[in-house]
Amino acid sequence: MRLALRGGNPLERAALRANLVPTPAAEAWGGVAASGVLVAAVRTGVIARLASAPGTPEEIARDLCLAPAPTRLLLDCLISTGHARRSRDGSVRLARRDRRWLDPESEVGVARFVNACGDYFDWWRDLDRVIETGASVEHHDHGPDDPYWRRYVLGQLDLARLSAAEVARRLVLPRDAGSVLDVGGGHGWYSATLCRRHPGLTATVLDLPGSARVGREVIEAAGLAHRVTFVEGDARTAEFPGGQDAVLLFNLLHHLAEGEIPALFARAAEALKPGGTVVVLDGFAEPPRPGRARGNAAATHLALFVRLTSGSTVYTPADLRSWLHGAGFGDPRRVRSARIPGLALHQAWRSW
Repeated sequence: MRLALRGGNPLERAALRANLVPTPAAEAWGGVAASGVLVAAVRTGVIARLASAPGTPEEIARDLCLAPAPTRLLLDCLISTGHARRSRDGSVRLARRDRRWLDPESEVGVARFVNACGDYFDWWRDLDRVIETGASVEHHDHGPDDPYWRRYVLGQLDLARLSAAEVARRLVLPRDAGSVLDVGGGHGWYSATLCRRHPGLTATVLDLPGSARVGREVIEAAGLAHRVTFVEGDARTAEFPGGQDAVLLFNLLHHLAEGEIPALFARAAEALKPGGTVVVLDGFAEPPRPGRARGNAAATHLALFVRLTSGSTVYTPADLRSWLHGAGFGDPRRVRSARIPGLALHQAWRSW
């Protein structure tokens, strides 16, 4: 987001085009400011308050027990970036477009993901150390009782709700499938959506203790605890229960080192019944297009973020095919997600 680089008048826009403005300084300052404003607005309850009803800055500060002066400034920032609107009477309301994404009552809202992004500030601050030493943040090392897990898992749940129905519709299960293993499935929402689509299906979610604890709560609230159960374990080392019709590896590979992945697919193959399938949902690095002067900024930043937080990388489709072949699977069938840019479903069957 080039918040500080838009130029408020023709003279400023001309200066930008002529490279007379120190845009790196604006990017370094504006990027942090824009993210910080949005995260703070969610964490303090300002966004939820605006979604419930309009209010003046004074009313909002009073209702939420916030300091009036910084609350007014925060609201001014939300208005300037288009997330809120000010009426003639001085009251502020959430922008219509943002109701879909930030209203806590929205079925596709991502406010909890925005909240979780507040944890990223410290991670990015340590990027220079990561580049100097090669050591990553390793955010999965938090203890099982750390509040981090709730922020992280519920944030990921917000994103999963956007694509789960599409994934469940496009994923091909064997006829009369009875069980799936969801490795690193966290919130369990993909498994829950599959079970709702297939009445005879049950699912087992395997994940770290802190993640599984929050996932159980999510599934219990959805009324599906009798069909989606959790097993605590590390995807890199845990033994997979056998007799599975499908093994799901969703948003997992980019957290693993390259040397850990072949064994993962081997264990997935061993866990499957004859005719079973392995399904990967992840982002993969597409080969650069010839003649393209600039790379995909979102993809390149994601690759660096994965290296920062997991010591891993965004792998290529060729890497995936190699791992699948090594475990006895054929070439994967790929289905792109219409809801999450860059995300794709890859499904493969083993040659028995």
